[in-house]
Amino acid sequence: MIMKFVSKLITFSILSASLWLISGCRQPNFINLTSKNVSQNPSGIYTLQTELEIQDRGIKTKTVEVFAVVGGEKLVMVQDDLNEELWSCDYKLPSGFDEATYYFEAVYSSVLDNGNVSERRVTSDLQVFRLENRYVGNLASYRGPVGAEIAVQGRGLTKYDTIKVGEQDATTRYLSENELRFVVPALPSGLDYPVKLVGGAHGALDLGNFRVDESRLGVSPNSLEIQSGDTATLLFKIDYQAPAGGLPIDVKTNIPNSVIMPEAIIAEGDMTVNIPIKGDEAGEGKLVISAPGFEGAEVTVKVF
Repeated sequence: MIMKFVSKLITFSILSASLWLISGCRQPNFINLTSKNVSQNPSGIYTLQTELEIQDRGIKTKTVEVFAVVGGEKLVMVQDDLNEELWSCDYKLPSGFDEATYYFEAVYSSVLDNGNVSERRVTSDLQVFRLENRYVGNLASYRGPVGAEIAVQGRGLTKYDTIKVGEQDATTRYLSENELRFVVPALPSGLDYPVKLVGGAHGALDLGNFRVDESRLGVSPNSLEIQSGDTATLLFKIDYQAPAGGLPIDVKTNIPNSVIMPEAIIAEGDMTVNIPIKGDEAGEGKLVISAPGFEGAEVTVKVF
């Protein structure tokens, strides 16, 4: 029993010593405080910053040196006056580059249990920062009807950028790196929709909310009298060009056996469409007309 107790005690002592050595010699931990996406500035100089947590009990604090290694260039980092764990340095990005790969390195001396001094060197994982050389200032208007063209102002815009309103892609026109324009898509009116700029390496940018206001859908004439077998024409008109994919017009009637008509749609870029209405069985009723974002209309119909 005494031997077993002594054996357990020795094992416990060895484990405790091992744990002490592990905790006592724990390597420093780097916490990168540099943003992955950095706003571009005219000077081309960007600050790299890291927080260095050192938990090596034998460390000789005054021997700590921290570096940032960027593209093979080793830069000395400066310790913050108020927080000893913060280190930073400035890096000038070469002209023509929009990103940089780097890592942090710490060099220091540590006193071992036997009194000897060991020189230690540790590095962080590989890091990268990219320039965000574009931004969106504002929409020229935050409300408007279907088909209206709205300007988007900013910097660094490209011909590959598109605007999304709600879940719909809007027809987008590139004017310059400082301005885009989009056409309000056919969406139900009276609602606010999130607007996003889609494109670029860093995903979509939020532009705010846009309210779709109700428009008037012109219908002419407002009444029809058709002899069975004859055809009349119904004109649909809007105030702006129809958006991408065209503007579908929904026509319902309470006399389906009396009128025959094709699907109604104002083609993309057009403002009007003529739809033929053919009389069939005699009857009297109405056409109820609607379109996304537009005020509804009615046309009385008599087939004789």
